Amino acid sequence: MGTLGCINDMMRRDKENRELRKAGKKRMDETRYNLLKLTGKHRPTSDVSLEQLEQIHAETKARKEWEQEYFFRGKLLFAIIIIAVLLAGGLIYLCVQPL
Repeated sequence: MGTLGCINDMMRRDKENRELRKAGKKRMDETRYNLLKLTGKHRPTSDVSLEQLEQIHAETKARKEWEQEYFFRGKLLFAIIIIAVLLAGGLIYLCVQPL
């Protein structure tokens, strides 16, 4: 019968925590609303039309693809330079080494 008290205590703490999370979420929403109100950056999403959203999405996608291609080219160039340096170092080592 000793575990019954532990289970009841755990259930009570869970209930209290659940209520605290709800209260904390509500306070966080109120604080966010007040901060947005103070900074004046509260913009309803209805100001942006569907065409503008599609255009933003297309531009973002194009930019992401360009960045990925640019990054790949940079890695490829880096690998080529490293290989060239290693080959040059190996040739110099072989040429300088006495027979």
